[in-house]
Amino acid sequence: MNHQFHGLARIYDRLMSTIPYGQWVDYTFGVAHDFGHPIHRVLDIGCGTGTATLMFADRGCRIVGVDISKEMIREARRKSVGRILVRYEASAMQDIALPERFDTAVSYFDSLNYIIEPEDLQEGIQRVYEHLDPGGMFMFDMNTPYALEQELFTQSHFDPNDPVNYAWKSTYNAETRLTQVDMAFYVKRGDARRTILEQHFQRAYRMNEVRDMLASAGFQVMGMYEAYTQRKPTKRTDRVFFAARKPWEVLS
Repeated sequence: MNHQFHGLARIYDRLMSTIPYGQWVDYTFGVAHDFGHPIHRVLDIGCGTGTATLMFADRGCRIVGVDISKEMIREARRKSVGRILVRYEASAMQDIALPERFDTAVSYFDSLNYIIEPEDLQEGIQRVYEHLDPGGMFMFDMNTPYALEQELFTQSHFDPNDPVNYAWKSTYNAETRLTQVDMAFYVKRGDARRTILEQHFQRAYRMNEVRDMLASAGFQVMGMYEAYTQRKPTKRTDRVFFAARKPWEVLS
């Protein structure tokens, strides 16, 4: 059994081929524009194989992608050879220690839910705050408790013409608010066949908990949205997009 994402790096982009990263990046620029915030220097947390990271670079942004998985970072670097605006570092969010500062930090695809200890998430948010310029924005999405309670990770894909198929089973523990997802990936390349088994965990954080963590780190919460829309979240929202700002004047 592999740790989270350690066995998936080489097939991750095929698995995520239908994910609308471009729309997410466009939406992020739109939210930033609504708050009068230009995006130039970006920290991408949980960058995976760098698909969204490269989209920021395509817009002229200088960007550093960070991911806890060394295998994912290795694949991201392979995809980004020759891209002078892009750099990658292997690190957990709560351990980020970079020499530069950024005007924007982003995190997509419920990466923060994978930080299952609240104190680690609080420390991670604090690290982001410390790496932002005054006035910098932190924008990210998270799965809601509703999404994990509904066990939305339970899904499968089997197509004899597809070289990658999978079956996932999620189990939610209401007491711990943890979801365990047992994942099996069936990969074929020519006549070769292999199975990749991984076990993933996410924590269900309530919106008020995340808002309080942001405030505790020093952020001003600018908005919370039903992800990638302008609508307010409801009890049945499965993903929330947060927009927070580091104050322009930071008291020492």
